[in-house]
Amino acid sequence: FPEGMSWTNDNFVTWQGGIYSGGTGCAAFAFALSDAAFGSAPARIHENYENIRVGDILRINNDTHSVIVLEVKESSVVVAEGNYNRSIHWGREIAKSKLPGEGNYITTRYPD
Repeated sequence: FPEGMSWTNDNFVTWQGGIYSGGTGCAAFAFALSDAAFGSAPARIHENYENIRVGDILRINNDTHSVIVLEVKESSVVVAEGNYNRSIHWGREIAKSKLPGEGNYITTRYPD
């Protein structure tokens, strides 16, 4: 998945995480990377923003965009995302303070 590769809502991925059968666009990209990292491990949703880990999928922007975490820093996360300006983008840094919001949540495949 190279930087700038076209990725839009036309892209669909079947997900092994178990919560959703699959997704399009940004969710599809996050699901593809999540499956590559976690295989068939079951997913669960939480809203503990102090417990974000590499590989977690974040639903952000008032439940309109999904990203996957590449790195967790003290006050931010570095993410990969699909359907960001209709393409794949690696390395955007988002302040942790901007993550909570109406409809936002974290999907993790790490066990409890």
